[in-house]
Amino acid sequence: MGNTLCIYDGDVQTRQIACLVGSVLSMSAYAAYTETMNWDRYERIVFVMGPRQAMFSHFAAWQPALQHKKLAFLWNDFQNIYTERIAAAIQARLGRPLDVTAFVSAENWLDDTIRAAQTIQAREKGPVHDDGAVLQAMETFLAGHNTGVLSTGWGQEVHGTPIEYVYERGTFYFFSEGGRKFIYLYRNGHAAFSVCDAFTDARHLAGLQAEGTVRFIEPGDKEYGRIAALKGISQKRLVAMPVVLHVIALDVAQMTFVWSGFLRTGRSLRQTYLF
Repeated sequence: MGNTLCIYDGDVQTRQIACLVGSVLSMSAYAAYTETMNWDRYERIVFVMGPRQAMFSHFAAWQPALQHKKLAFLWNDFQNIYTERIAAAIQARLGRPLDVTAFVSAENWLDDTIRAAQTIQAREKGPVHDDGAVLQAMETFLAGHNTGVLSTGWGQEVHGTPIEYVYERGTFYFFSEGGRKFIYLYRNGHAAFSVCDAFTDARHLAGLQAEGTVRFIEPGDKEYGRIAALKGISQKRLVAMPVVLHVIALDVAQMTFVWSGFLRTGRSLRQTYLF
């Protein structure tokens, strides 16, 4: 999906909603309906309208520019009774259907807006699971690095651990003496891991995040010696150590890679691969 423009009705509430939606969807901007729009820069348009319906009179003028865009409409009011009616009127003005229509209540606008953004996201092209070129780009990037941040949490507590890794066929392995992260991992087997390059400019972006479930590998387990060798840790060194090195295995469910190199192959900047 390309860039998104969120157009709001000119008041504080619809501006807040437009900002929140844009931040969740990413690669977005927001503007009041009175501003001059550069439509060519955006593939998707999200309209956020309130009871004043200030932008309604502009749809006829916008109609030619919107014929091939993805369109979403969020109605912000105290009651949901007018959502479909207003959406139908907008569709009549545009001469085409809206892709997403959602109600955002004035009282519960935060949760409703998040749900609306998730609905819009669900209409995007899904993650890939069979694009070998995408997976190869991810694994090449990982092979060129050895350290990232392991994110764990339980309840309202979160923790980030800078840690070395080895990666092999959809699994990250981390050696650790122990620590606070294990409290969270024992209670919550879901974790995330991220690796990135230092930012230089928009033409050289590279950052990867992986999400999955963890398992633990201890000395004596069948896999332990092989993974230690993969990490370059000899059996002699392990025996000589006064403490045990635990192995955390993160079995990846999905990886998302933001990489400027994808643009050179005609793909979107952000690619997600499902395992």
